[in-house]
Amino acid sequence: MPHLNVPIKIGFVPLIDCAPLVLAKELGYFEERGLQVQLVREPGWASVRDKIAYGELDAAHALAGLCFAISWGQGVVARPCLTGLLFNSHGDAVTLASKIIDAGVKDATTLKNYAETERRRLTFGVPHLISSHHFLLLQWLRSGDLVPGREVELVVLPPSQMNACLEERFLDGFCVGEPFNTKASVNGSGTVMATSVDLVPMHPEKAFLVTRDFAEKRSEEHLALIQAITQACKLCDTPDGRQQAARILSQRAYLDCDEDLLRASLGADRPEFHVFHGHEVNAPSKDKANWLVTQMRLSQLIDKNQRFSPAVDEIFREDIYQESIRESVPA
Repeated sequence: MPHLNVPIKIGFVPLIDCAPLVLAKELGYFEERGLQVQLVREPGWASVRDKIAYGELDAAHALAGLCFAISWGQGVVARPCLTGLLFNSHGDAVTLASKIIDAGVKDATTLKNYAETERRRLTFGVPHLISSHHFLLLQWLRSGDLVPGREVELVVLPPSQMNACLEERFLDGFCVGEPFNTKASVNGSGTVMATSVDLVPMHPEKAFLVTRDFAEKRSEEHLALIQAITQACKLCDTPDGRQQAARILSQRAYLDCDEDLLRASLGADRPEFHVFHGHEVNAPSKDKANWLVTQMRLSQLIDKNQRFSPAVDEIFREDIYQESIRESVPA
C-alpha cells in the first residue's frame, strides 16, 4: 500500500524531456494512483547525482548513465540504483557558435581546418561526462578527426548556462538537450550542426532513476510511479500532449521559458527529434545498457576490463518495466 504520509521526492533538471514527469504530476496521474509526489527542481546533473547518493531524493529524472555512475561510485559515494523506465530517446544536438559558422565552418571536417587556422583549442560544453551528450559530441568530433585534449577542450556546465556561455564567447559550441539548441538558433547565437537522431538513432536518453532501497521497500509505489509516467510518455508523443507540455513546462516552477520556444522544439516539422513512447523507447533493455557502458569505456571514464557490482542487469531492469505494463492492463 502507498505510504500516504511519506511524500516521494523526485528530482528533475529543467529540460524538455522532464515533460512526462511534470505532466504526470500536473494532470493528476500520480494522484489517481494514490501517490503523493513532490517534484524538486535541480540546477544540473551533479546536484541530482549527489542528492540521490546521499538520500535526499528517492528518485529522479536523470541521465541514463547516472544509474551506473551512482551505483558504481563514479565521482560520488556509491549507492545502488536502478531504472525500470526510460523517459525518451533523442532530443540532443551539437550546436556551434555563429562566429564559427560565419567563418565558413559547415561540418566537423571544416571545423578542424578552422581550429588549425586559428591555432587555438576549441572549447565545447557538455552537461556531464557520463551523458549521451558527451558520447554524441565525441562521435561528431571524430568524424572530423578532432580530438579532445588536442584541438578541443571539454568543460562541464549545467544545461541552463550553455546559452549564456555561448553568447559571451566562453564556448565555441556545445552538445546539450532541449530547449537550449533551439534557443541558440532562435536568438542567432548558434547553429545546430547535428542532432542525436542523425548521430545515434534511438539511443537511451533519460531514465527514471530510483535507489534500490526505494524500489525494494516501496515496490508497489515504484510500479505505480512507472505506470503514471508511462501514461504521460504516451501523451507526450501526441500533438495535443506536446501542446500541453509546452504550456505547462513554460511555467516558472519548471522551465520558466517562452512557450512558443518550447512549442517550436516540440513541433511537428520533425517530431522524431523527441521520442517519448513507442519503438520500445521506454524499456530499459540490455542493449541500451550495453551501449552506455561501451561508451563509458570508449571515453575512458571506466577501465576497459573492469567489472563492477552491481551488475548491469541489476541496474537496467526491463523486468520491472514489463511488470508495470502487465499490472496496468485490466484483468
